[in-house]
Amino acid sequence: MRRPAPEWLGPQGRLTAWLLLLALGLAAVTVGIGALWQTGSARERIPALAGQGEGVARDREQAAETGRALARPALDPTLGLLRAHLPPDIRLVEAARGEDGALSLAIDTPDPDALRAALAADSRLARFRERGQEARDDGTIRVRLTGDML
Repeated sequence: MRRPAPEWLGPQGRLTAWLLLLALGLAAVTVGIGALWQTGSARERIPALAGQGEGVARDREQAAETGRALARPALDPTLGLLRAHLPPDIRLVEAARGEDGALSLAIDTPDPDALRAALAADSRLARFRERGQEARDDGTIRVRLTGDML
């Protein structure tokens, strides 16, 4: 024999209970599907995020290198000062800046003593140190110097 439903649970109450139960079931299914979706999409995004990390690191390295290059003094003031003090028969052949920022010069001169005197005339140029000499076929001597930039 069937027990009668409580009074408060009339035909409308039963319908409301079933609708609430259905809504809770749909919410649980939605949460479960969302969790599975997130897990799958996270697995797909992990390699992409790793690739972005490498790109960011590469961008940071390039920015740091650019910053170091911009922080180095320009060659123009040093070469201008050098041109102003060198006699006409002494010729600057090569100028290069090393990784450490030091300036390397190659100067052709008929007389290395005249070059040394010209460099000693200005205290800023006197910082250059001679690194070697070699005789050239045209009768000049190539003197190699290194020093700090101005």
